[in-house]
Amino acid sequence: MNGEGKMVCVTGASGYIASWLVKCLLQRGYIVKATVLHLYDPNQTEHLLALDGATERLQLFEADLLKEGSFDPAVEGCEGVFHTASPVLFSPTNPQTELLDPAVKGTLNVLKSCMKVNSLKRVILTSSLVAVAYRGNPFTSDMLVDETWVSDPSHLEEQKLWYNLSKTLAEQAAWRFAKENRIDLVTIHPGFVIGPPLQPTLNVTLEMLLNLINGSQVYPNGFYRSVDVRNVADAHIQAFEIPSASGRYCLVGSNVHFSDLLNIVRQQYPELPLPEQCDYENDALKRFNVSQEKAKTLGINFTPLERMSQEERTVCVTGASGYIASWLVKRLLENGYTVKATVRDTNDPRRTGHLLALDGAKERLHLFKADLLEEGSFDPVVSGCEGVFHTASPVIFGPTDPQQELVEPALKGTLNVLKSCLKEPCLKRVILTSSMASVVFSERPLNPDTVVDETWFSNPLILEQMKLWYHLGKTLAENAAWRFAEENNIDLVTINPGFVIGPLLQPTLNISVQMVLDLINGPEVFPNGFYRSVDVRDVADAHIQAFDISSASGRYCLVGSNVHFSEILNIIRLQYPNLHLPEKGDHGNHFYKEFNVSQEKAKTLSINFTPLEVTLKDTIQSLIEKGFLRI
Repeated sequence: MNGEGKMVCVTGASGYIASWLVKCLLQRGYIVKATVLHLYDPNQTEHLLALDGATERLQLFEADLLKEGSFDPAVEGCEGVFHTASPVLFSPTNPQTELLDPAVKGTLNVLKSCMKVNSLKRVILTSSLVAVAYRGNPFTSDMLVDETWVSDPSHLEEQKLWYNLSKTLAEQAAWRFAKENRIDLVTIHPGFVIGPPLQPTLNVTLEMLLNLINGSQVYPNGFYRSVDVRNVADAHIQAFEIPSASGRYCLVGSNVHFSDLLNIVRQQYPELPLPEQCDYENDALKRFNVSQEKAKTLGINFTPLERMSQEERTVCVTGASGYIASWLVKRLLENGYTVKATVRDTNDPRRTGHLLALDGAKERLHLFKADLLEEGSFDPVVSGCEGVFHTASPVIFGPTDPQQELVEPALKGTLNVLKSCLKEPCLKRVILTSSMASVVFSERPLNPDTVVDETWFSNPLILEQMKLWYHLGKTLAENAAWRFAEENNIDLVTINPGFVIGPLLQPTLNISVQMVLDLINGPEVFPNGFYRSVDVRDVADAHIQAFDISSASGRYCLVGSNVHFSEILNIIRLQYPNLHLPEKGDHGNHFYKEFNVSQEKAKTLSINFTPLEVTLKDTIQSLIEKGFLRI
């Protein structure tokens, strides 16, 4: 399942989890109908309207949890509903009116609206671990909580745990209603949700963290069961997209004592006055374990709590002004990394301006000048990095001097970067941006039944005979990288994408997007072949996942779609009917043969390929916005 053209609803969209959910849904190409309490409150709407894709695919609605029928307009026409709206208060004055009624009645009102929608396929309810763990029996360190546990409302009421009670009663009411009315319901149960906020206001879980580091004298004698907000958003989407998803999903990425949490913060910000003493009487957050088994069936790779440490999150990106690399830098900054990035000229605004404008760049982006052909040039930028993403390599399809323009920079540049990596003791992994060009061109025949995978290697002799110089450069560079990595015990992973397209961040055209522009810009015929493409945002995400997932290894082929050029033109024709597009195929051009590329290994990186329709639309819109295309 993908998001192209699919309409979903997110309730309580201005909230912490919901804001990230809206962001991720828009990135996946969904049309999102989102509810807020007050449409004209900029604190509730501005951060949503500023999201990528919001102008085209985000619609805001005002809705009230306690008003039956209030959600009808927002839910109408939707295939999925993500119900996140529910008050979060730990010390209410009036628990019934402030917490219980909005949680229970609000959930039922949303479900009643869902009953009126014929297109509805599934409802995802944001519940909480507090609706799972509090059964009334004592917690022990060897206890393993899983989705079969259900909190006891009587126990919660006795303990006056009103928020916990509200989430428990709301979930139980939802399951009863769903069963009676045959609604496909899935519930998500996160622990303490932390991570970067999108909204301008503090939520309760982040405020708890802030209070802990903001001059508190003591810390609780308890365990902090947390999960990254981005993992929570991803889990919601996966629970909707995976047909076999069902029931409840507990989400706890880390389970540490508050002292360990403070040690991580202390390493990152040694100047903060953090509490040194434990409040041994404050032991409400008892030690117990939470199963991750069912959550992993959603393809969730939990972000480690240790990633909060700035010192452990510094990475390098070479060739950062390039197309893929610019998106990689953007995604890394969004994920909290400190990025040391190389460009050919730090004084050229066309190479640096779009990078310096990225969110987080002012605080966590450092630019360096480096030359691929100069050994030692990358030493300063690699220093102190635990990860290196080597993307820098020339992309030229008609070189005058292939050896000087392509082969030497690709081959020697890769070895020079790896030699710099050898000098860095804290380095954990190198991610090399390779290409499908270094995979496909072997001696094996290519036909419609062929499935190319990571075991294929292009033959340099064939590439030289065919004068495919770019392909040769990428193949020789990857081969040399694997030899060097094996000889020097470097943990290397390579990413091998097909044609990379999608929106531009940089102000200049790259070759793969130029091909789309050339196809649009008035040729008489189109190639009689197949276009194996992948969205640039998926490629950036795959790089990060290949670094973050400890078990990642080897090569990863990335091809999101594999269609005939005529199908690409049909998609563009539907989206932009005024464009003058070629009608006839060039039947003498058989270079882009029909064959398949396996996605199996790529999926182990939890990559959900962006639909071609979304990628093409975003590519063309970007070309228009940057002045390369006029309609």
